[in-house]
Amino acid sequence: MAIPDAEKNNIWSELKSPDLINAFLSLKNEDELKAFFRDIMSERDLRELDMRWEVAKKLDAGVPFLQIQEETGQSPVTITKINRWLTEGCGGYKMIIERMKGKEK
Repeated sequence: MAIPDAEKNNIWSELKSPDLINAFLSLKNEDELKAFFRDIMSERDLRELDMRWEVAKKLDAGVPFLQIQEETGQSPVTITKINRWLTEGCGGYKMIIERMKGKEK
């Protein structure tokens, strides 16, 4: 079953700080991003983002679920959730993965 549009997009109307997106967009370089992200997120939050990004890249590269589980220590449920957003989400994972592939060339 596909992810409903409401599940994909309703979060933006629920945020208490609607200017959060503008705050992200105002970051000018890696140092600013690191400083802001470190202040706004806990170490646990940053590790979670890093893990999700690594799993998404592995899934996009066709790495089998079991191998990802062994390499990352993540549960099949977590890997499945990330895969669902990778394949049925808003396209954000795919967009950035493709951009990063372009930079590697």
